[in-house]
Amino acid sequence: MRKLLIILLFLIATPLTLAVSVFGLLQSQRPILDQEIQVITKTNSTVSTGLYAALPSKIGQVLGVASSADARPVIVRKYLEKHHSPLLPYSNEIIAAADLYQIDYRLIVAIGQCESNLCKKSPEGSFNCWGFENGKTRFLSWEQALNQVAKTLKEGYIDQGLTTPEEIMPKYAPPSVEKGGPWAKCVNQFMQTLELGEVD
Repeated sequence: MRKLLIILLFLIATPLTLAVSVFGLLQSQRPILDQEIQVITKTNSTVSTGLYAALPSKIGQVLGVASSADARPVIVRKYLEKHHSPLLPYSNEIIAAADLYQIDYRLIVAIGQCESNLCKKSPEGSFNCWGFENGKTRFLSWEQALNQVAKTLKEGYIDQGLTTPEEIMPKYAPPSVEKGGPWAKCVNQFMQTLELGEVD
């Protein structure tokens, strides 16, 4: 009888001891688990809110700044890759220059598309994809070119109240005005393509 009682107590005590041990282990790991859950939540939050933020609400509007946690670098990279542009390695620099001067990144890309087929038809060694001085301007590097283009668009156009391709065109590409504005139409077209993410 005594042996039976000992066996019965053993059978009851063992699961209870195991449960208490597991509970204690989980409690000791709780701060780590909480940290991991916070990291996962923050990461998911960035992905879900960042991918669709930041594109201007009005097509043709080039004034305004997008947040840095968005899909712009991916959109630019895919777009440049699709068009086999020499600017492909400088996708991040395009976004950085646009943010530095608080302009729409799409304007830099769209003008480059219209002026030189994204640098495939620019004067060799000039790093000038944007038709500055009808292609006579020679930059020292892609980085310098992107910085100068963004700065010029900001200070020479947007700060002067010229915030759409139609307003920019008479100063940037005057001959296009007499031809019915193909320059502005071209820039708007490619800005819209980038806004809609139509890069695949």
